[in-house]
Amino acid sequence: MPGTSDASKLKSKIYFITALGLLNILSFTLLFCSLGFISGITISIWQFPLACLLALAVNYFAAKYLFANSSNQVFLKTSAVIIAFVAGSIFLSGKFYDVSFDGQWYHMETVIQLKQGYNPAHQELPIPADEIWGNDFPVFCNGLIKPIPVSAKSGTPRVNLKYLNINNLDKGTEVIEAAIYGLTNRIETAKAVNVIMLLATLMLCVSALSRINPSGPFKNWALAALFAFNPITLVQLNSFCVDGNVACSIVCLFAIACMLFIDVNRYFLFALASAITLAVTLKYTNLVYVVICLAGFLLTLIIYKKKEIFKKTLVAGAISVMTGVLCCGYHPYVTNYLRHRNIFYGLHDTRDEIKLLTPHLFLHLNRFETLFLSLTSRTGWYSADKSSAWQVPKIPFTFTMDDIHNASDTMLKLSGMGPFFSGVLLVTLILLTVLLIRFRKNNIIKYALMAILVIFATIAIVPDPWWARFVPQLWLFPLIVLLAAEFVSFRGVRLLKGILYLSLVMSVAWGMMAIVFNVFSTARVNYQMAQLKALHQPVRMIYCRFESFKSNRIRFAEDGIPVTDKEPVTPNLYNVEASNTVFETSVPLPDLPKPYLLRLSERIKAKK
Repeated sequence: MPGTSDASKLKSKIYFITALGLLNILSFTLLFCSLGFISGITISIWQFPLACLLALAVNYFAAKYLFANSSNQVFLKTSAVIIAFVAGSIFLSGKFYDVSFDGQWYHMETVIQLKQGYNPAHQELPIPADEIWGNDFPVFCNGLIKPIPVSAKSGTPRVNLKYLNINNLDKGTEVIEAAIYGLTNRIETAKAVNVIMLLATLMLCVSALSRINPSGPFKNWALAALFAFNPITLVQLNSFCVDGNVACSIVCLFAIACMLFIDVNRYFLFALASAITLAVTLKYTNLVYVVICLAGFLLTLIIYKKKEIFKKTLVAGAISVMTGVLCCGYHPYVTNYLRHRNIFYGLHDTRDEIKLLTPHLFLHLNRFETLFLSLTSRTGWYSADKSSAWQVPKIPFTFTMDDIHNASDTMLKLSGMGPFFSGVLLVTLILLTVLLIRFRKNNIIKYALMAILVIFATIAIVPDPWWARFVPQLWLFPLIVLLAAEFVSFRGVRLLKGILYLSLVMSVAWGMMAIVFNVFSTARVNYQMAQLKALHQPVRMIYCRFESFKSNRIRFAEDGIPVTDKEPVTPNLYNVEASNTVFETSVPLPDLPKPYLLRLSERIKAKK
């Protein structure tokens, strides 16, 4: 096993400073916006640039602290990388459309409302009259060129979940997205938050692995990429959904904890505070995840008698959790308590909606049984139609073309980490068994077991772990075992490690297919926008009364396509691409030359 050389330590510090800058840009943006909300100031163009400047200022002092003789050079180089990462993330994100359901339904609408002056600390948005629905309103079939009215799904809750989410649930990611949108005035650029968070996670992982240096530079980068490139994160990368950021935030906490365990210093603690402050505002469940992860790390420090690190981590953790909840999370935690006497207001109604979406087969099973069935099933909804639980599991590592195409679904319900993940878990369990039999007294194995227990504790509290996006941290289980195996030497372990590396790479490749599918979706949207612009006429948009995608209006506005409020009078009705919104034109859409990507997409779709 390679030792931790001075060169490795030096690289670790450089990677850390890069990650610190990226992480602080997000947390400082959230902090400035949240303080503004409390003070009555809404989203404007200044919050994100100011956060970037302050993050670089912190990096200047971090470089001074970590590098005695070359601090200015390190600061300038890492600052250039950070600026390039942020600018590149904004540019690339603006080139692709979010075609996810939840992203278009309420996440993007939240970003739009925040940019247009909504202050969640002091107001609740009224539900528009045309979006008040019950159980009997007609809806449009999603994805049809000429939509057919059908009955709303049975048992639809009377609460308007869209505005419940906008008014009462966490929106840390959306606030930062709104700050970027306020600066660029292009809604799709706001998705850069996902890319920046992913890059910060990658850099933190490389920094931590370079510090402990289990296998040399190449494997350090390979392991870091596997830790960061969670399939949930990749599938949601080009969307406004937030589960991928939840996954990244948990990985960040583990990476920072690893570095603190080795060597506590003020900037590692600063990174911990920044990550926690950001993490607790992403989702209600993530607040609980953070508390469990922090408690698990503190318990580990007590067991191994690292009293000084324990004291500093406890103080930094407590202050950052309170800052995250009371300041950056003033909305929703404080506002929900003041308005409804319940800091988790709205959670009950969202649970009711999840119950409606739960496969009938799962309704009478406990959470662990449903998790097992979901992990061992095929992707998508196919396995939900089985009459018996015994019919659900598939042979590990087998897949169909439907499993590949399902990578395009950001809300994938069953086997949401891909068709290879059941095989990943099987190999992981075999490898873990070997490690426990032969190396159970090794401290590395003990550390790994503590980390695994923390991961399983965060999963055990989730009522619906069968839906993978609710438990993206499960991805860490095989990686923690794989990392522990890098510290031991045994022929059987080497073989199992190779199989596990390959199967994890296959799962990552499946997740990256979502990016490919999004490229094709973007080509279809661009073609439709080109058709509309070629008309040089206003269009009439018709929003579904149930689960309205009104955020689509911004897509039309940014492309300079005028929209009218006239009632539809022609048969020229079309669906907005990848949406349940309909528009009407006075004449049929023109046939324009189709770009190569669109033709390729149509050929693939025809073969499906």
